[in-house]
Parts: sequence; C-alpha cells; structure tokens
Amino acid sequence: MKRKAIKIGWSQTNITPVKPTLMEGQMYMRCSQYVHDPLTATALALDNGEEQAIFVSMDMTEVPVHAFGRLREALAAEGILFERITFNVTHTHNSSSFYKDFMRAENEEVYDPTILPKFDFPEDMLCGVAGQNFFVERIKDLIVTAWKRRAPGGISCAHDYAAVAFNRRPQFGTEEGLETVMYGDCSGKDFIRYESGTDTAVELLYTWNEDRELTGVVCNVPCPSQVYELHCFLSADYWGPARDAIREKLNKNVYVLPLCGAAGDLAPVDLTWYSKTNKKALLDWGGQTKEVLRNFDMTLICQGIGDRISEAVLRGCKTAKNVIDDRPVFQHRVLTMELPIRRVSEEEYLAAKKEVREIHGRFSPEHPMEMADLVKAFEPQGVILRYRQQKEKPMYGFSCHILRLGNAAIATNPFELYHEFAQRIKARAQAEQVFIVQLSNGIGGYLPTKAAVHGGSYSSKPASTMCGPEGGDELVEKTLEFMDRLWG
Repeated sequence: MKRKAIKIGWSQTNITPVKPTLMEGQMYMRCSQYVHDPLTATALALDNGEEQAIFVSMDMTEVPVHAFGRLREALAAEGILFERITFNVTHTHNSSSFYKDFMRAENEEVYDPTILPKFDFPEDMLCGVAGQNFFVERIKDLIVTAWKRRAPGGISCAHDYAAVAFNRRPQFGTEEGLETVMYGDCSGKDFIRYESGTDTAVELLYTWNEDRELTGVVCNVPCPSQVYELHCFLSADYWGPARDAIREKLNKNVYVLPLCGAAGDLAPVDLTWYSKTNKKALLDWGGQTKEVLRNFDMTLICQGIGDRISEAVLRGCKTAKNVIDDRPVFQHRVLTMELPIRRVSEEEYLAAKKEVREIHGRFSPEHPMEMADLVKAFEPQGVILRYRQQKEKPMYGFSCHILRLGNAAIATNPFELYHEFAQRIKARAQAEQVFIVQLSNGIGGYLPTKAAVHGGSYSSKPASTMCGPEGGDELVEKTLEFMDRLWG
C-alpha cells in the first residue's frame, strides 16, 4: 500500500500571566512576584489524511485537566479530534495551573478548614475562572493555528546524549540498612550511593518543509525543568535558554517542542557536587516549606543545560537532514489503561488517623497551622485519602497515546515515571527508537520502583504516588504490547 504524504503544522504562544498567579510545584503556597522569563506553549500538528496527532507542550507543572472540557468544545467546531491531542508539560516548578489552589481541597477533606493556614493573596491575582479563561483562550488558538498551518513536509529522527539529569535520591547507611532521602546531603560519611542511575539520552524528531528547510525539532529529554524550584518567580527554567541556544545554532525561526521523558527519580542538579556548599539549604529544600536560597548560580546552570541540549540537537541534525521521509509510516492509537492503585493497610490507616487527631489537638482557629505544619501533615493526609479511595475505586484509569512515525515510537503516560520503567520499554521495543513522554493527559503522581518504596522518602510513599511498582511493571508490559502491534 502506498504511504500517504504527511502534513506538518507548528505554532507557539506565550502563556505568561500579566498578573500575579498561584504557583505550583512545591507544597507551600506561593504567589508569583515577577516574571524571570516567559512561559511558552508549543504545538505540533501531524496529519496524512488518515491519521492525525497534535502535541501540545507547556511550560507548566502539571497538565491542566480542569480545562479539558472547555477545550474539547472549542476545538470541536474546528474539526479537530480532541482525542488525538497529547498535552504534556515540561514540569517547571515555577508556573501555574491557571485555575485554583491545587492542594486546598484535599487538605479540607482531612483537616478542619478552620485550622488550616491563612493566606493573603493580591486582589488582582489571576486564578479561578479568570485563570482558566486565560489558559483556554491561549491554548485553543495555539492548537487551531498549528492545525491550519499544516503543509506538506517530512520528518527525520536522531538519537544523541546530553548531561542534564542527575539522580535525586541518595541513600545513606543506617543501623537498619540503607535509607533514601530525596535531595539528601551527600557530603557526610553516611552517604553510600544513589538509589539508581540516570539517563542522558535525548530522542530527537526533526520536521522539514518541502524545500528541505528545518521547521521544528521535538526534544525528548528525561529530566524535569526544576533548577529554579522553590522560588517565587515565573520561569520556563532551563528550557528558556535551551530554546534560545537551539535557534541560535540552527535557525532563529525554528520551533522547539520539549517532551519530558521518564524522570520521577531525576532532577537537573548534581547533589554530589552541590552538597558540600549547601548543607543547610538541602535541609530546607527537602522540607519544601519556604523559599530557599541555595549556594549556586541557577541561571548559569540553566544556560549550561541549554547549551548541552542544543549541542545534541545540532549533532543529531547533521545526520537527520540526510534521511528525511515525507511519507513515513504514521499510526496513532489512543488506549485506555487501568492500573491498580497503590493500597495502604488497615494498620497504616489507623496510624494515620491517630496522627491526624494529634495534629487537630495542637491547633485551633485561634492558633492555626503554619505552612511548615501543613507540609508535615501531608503524609498522614495522603494515607487517609488513599484508604478512602481504594474502597471506592481500586483502579486508576488514564489515556495512553501510542504512535509510530517511521521507525520511531512515541508512548505517553500521566505519571512522574521512574526512569527504570522507560529503560525497559526502550530496550525491549521492536521500534528502532522510542520516545517516552511522562506527565501527559493526566495527573498520575509518581510511579516508583520497588527499590524506591523500600528506600522510602518523598516520591515513593502513598501520599505522592497513585500506583505502586506492580503498576509500573504492568505499564511496561501493556505499553510494549500495544507498541509492538504497530510493527506487527
């Protein structure tokens, strides 16, 4: 059968709010004080008359599922299939959900609202319905523009490397064995090793027009953009300088679409290097109760990461430009997966209830919690909410997009996926190259490994995970099964 010619459309928009906005990414409440650099959303539309796919990448912390209903309605009039859109985020911790407090509702399900911390926000703050209106208008126009710009072109892929991510889960020797401390201080004699390794691979997809001119690049980097986290300014983090560096090296008009690869246990900060000069800061950093000034130049780190990513993009482009395919195999399947949620025991539930009672006994409307108190109360809250959830809905359902573009496969998931699971998929897949895209089309929490659950610490406990290691194993097998069908 003759393959269909592919059409490609790009668009980019600024999603930086002009007013103060509620920020996400840390457990303590933050309102943006200023804009460090712009927040960007980018869309890539692919269509060959039989299949279509639209990728939307946003400089945000989590996918704004609150806006899906309105976006679906707005795009239906344009003939765009909402089910063929993949929304993903770079996972900067210096952005907004453009809606409401992302934790307050859960807090009030467990704790008396009268004892929760009080916050004074600016009167002109962009949040709630106004925030959603802002977001929906920008993203709808972005998608429609990319779709209308579709024109004949071609694609090519490359695989390269860039040192961006480091493991953020060091392990320390105790009398009971090894204990993991996320963002722990590695400068002491009790530091033994990191819980797992890291991933320096960069998967690259290039798009070209009919004249063989580069129009855009998709960069799949397994690392969240979290150098600037904990601070009260808006920023795209390292993706800001990365986009600038890519355009400087290749083409000032080229579009750049970041896809965050599996990185639940990874971060862009080398704890081995920075622990010696940040011993106190690391304690505050792990506590996530306030803004933390750390002893390193964050801007310089972001610029360095941007340079390294751009160098990988440039190297990949030198080979990719020689293998442009304007009629690639193009298949797109949207699957509904269900994984068992991570359960808590009756004993864990009763212990959490006891802790919550003790917390209620320490506070009152006249003496409410401070932010540090609420952060400490996060884990028992999570256990109680999970106990309730597992009785009502023991499975977590989500949409998973599986695509074939030429010899490359793309697979999405809604988790902060520990990179071990992605390595298994990449190694075993029939596809020559695999793009794993986490934090897509949903909010699934961390998906940890068995080693992480055994090691403990944040990102491996029930409060911060929707599914457990067994769910990760099942995700690997189901993803491979559906992906390999496209090569059958």
